[in-house]
Amino acid sequence: MKRLSCILMVAVLTLIAAGMFAAAVAAGQDSTSSIEQTFQKAKQDYLDKNLNSASEQIRKGAAYMKGQADKASAKGKEALAASAQELDKLADDVKKGVVSSPKRMEDAFARAHLALASNEHVRATESWGQKKRDQAGEALESANKHLEKSFTWAGQKIEKGSKDALKKSEDLALKLKKKGTLIADEVGKGLQNAGNEIEKLGKKISSR
Repeated sequence: MKRLSCILMVAVLTLIAAGMFAAAVAAGQDSTSSIEQTFQKAKQDYLDKNLNSASEQIRKGAAYMKGQADKASAKGKEALAASAQELDKLADDVKKGVVSSPKRMEDAFARAHLALASNEHVRATESWGQKKRDQAGEALESANKHLEKSFTWAGQKIEKGSKDALKKSEDLALKLKKKGTLIADEVGKGLQNAGNEIEKLGKKISSR
């Protein structure tokens, strides 16, 4: 009976752990779509001249960025906090009616997604260093999604080299989340290439 009880306990704990990881993955995916929906609604409200609602949506985005900054490690915190400040200022200006073009909003949203991509990339790198490959894969997948959103909001054409790098990064994220042997050099190079793409886009869309 004791042996059976122990087996059942282990099984229950395993299921709980699996459920917690699945929830974490889902949360990462939901966070990408959630902030994107907020930005999309803000732009539509602005175009519909519903400036109060647009301002509220942007401020919601700023609050989200602040929350992410609070949870981030030192490497990811600065860009997230800067984006939150930019969005707060944007929300004020939209409400005052002094934002003359949606381009300013689009650029701010592109920088927000880029800051999130950078933070997720940091998280992926740190998780890999701690031998937490599942978390590294989930974070890298999230970084890729945010980077793609950043390209879209910035109106930047994804060049062939960047497309190839993104595809390899997506493939690496899948490999990290699956069981199997991985070569450390392959992962290290893949993470470095993903970081290079984030940095490259950052130089193009940095605020002036």
